Amino acid sequence: MSNIVFKDLFISVGIDVGADFSWMSIALPNQTFVGKPFKILHSDLNSLSLAVSKIKEAEELYSLESRIFLESTGIYHYPLFCYLRDKGFNCSVINPIITKSSTNINIRKVHNDRFDSKKAALIGLKPDLKVSLMPSELALDLRNLSRAYYDLMDNRSSYVNKLQGELRMMFPQYLKIFSKITTNTSLTLLENYTSPEAFLNASRDQIIDSIRSTARSIHFHLFFETHQKAY
Repeated sequence: MSNIVFKDLFISVGIDVGADFSWMSIALPNQTFVGKPFKILHSDLNSLSLAVSKIKEAEELYSLESRIFLESTGIYHYPLFCYLRDKGFNCSVINPIITKSSTNINIRKVHNDRFDSKKAALIGLKPDLKVSLMPSELALDLRNLSRAYYDLMDNRSSYVNKLQGELRMMFPQYLKIFSKITTNTSLTLLENYTSPEAFLNASRDQIIDSIRSTARSIHFHLFFETHQKAY
């Protein structure tokens, strides 16, 4: 088939993206496939390079340019998309709703990653295919930073709730001393004095030194008045 040339057409590369690896299939304009689905290991540079080589070999063999279609999968398709784009390929992202709704694709109804990559390749050949707009690198970086920020805030909230729950069980009076128990001063005191008895047995000067080392300004007398009346 090396002498077959398709004019004004392209090779469609479909990639079903996973967290750690992806499956890639290469389809010709007549909906036949070049070889078998290829597994791409995201953490293996040799595997990534081999995928690039397979695409370029198909381009040279059939004298056609390729277009790569990756199914959108949260954040997992971004690194592979950027890697292939930086290698000079024409890359697009497909909404997974499109691939799932394409029931008239000429491929047997088997659902696994290998056949999903074939399905993506065949969908890429459709002339009316709508692909997702890929944001700029700056927009991607800001999006990832925002996602990381909200993940950290969610984790922080869960730890704060857990700390408050423990204090309600062991030292409920402490919750009234600070407006926020997660301030630097509060956490330092809890680290140094891990029980109500430890607070009561500590010397006044020790606690003053702990507060002075972490707080810019605080009404010491109010703190100690509350501390002394705790029990």
